[in-house]
Amino acid sequence: MTDLTESQLPAEILAKADFRFNEYAWRVADLPEVIEAAKTLNLLNLGGQLQLRTDAAIGEVYWVATDPNANVPEDLPWEVRVRMAAEFSLRDLAEIQAEFDFAQEITDAFPDPVAEFKASGGDLTAAIWFAWYVAEEGGV
Repeated sequence: MTDLTESQLPAEILAKADFRFNEYAWRVADLPEVIEAAKTLNLLNLGGQLQLRTDAAIGEVYWVATDPNANVPEDLPWEVRVRMAAEFSLRDLAEIQAEFDFAQEITDAFPDPVAEFKASGGDLTAAIWFAWYVAEEGGV
């Protein structure tokens, strides 16, 4: 298994994550804490995308995503890039939350897995996750 940069985040942040298929995802409400922890550790927030995660299915809603690092010039000092990417991450996250109904996007993208999950008594809010990636200096 590859050592993921995300695994450097504090234990209390990782405890809130769902880790499958060599990828971390968090509840949307936890992302500001993830973003801040990455910034504190001098890790660059790369962004991520909305995902459905149930015991029976995992799927990516790739059009509901953020790429804050794309707005940060690579020729800036690393610490400045880290700070700017964190700021853009929070802004982008707020923008996509205002633009999209996450539950509806997941339902539209994965109607059968969502129907099966709900039929088994699942609450869709428990299946809404957001994959998030960070990088260390020299890693991007």
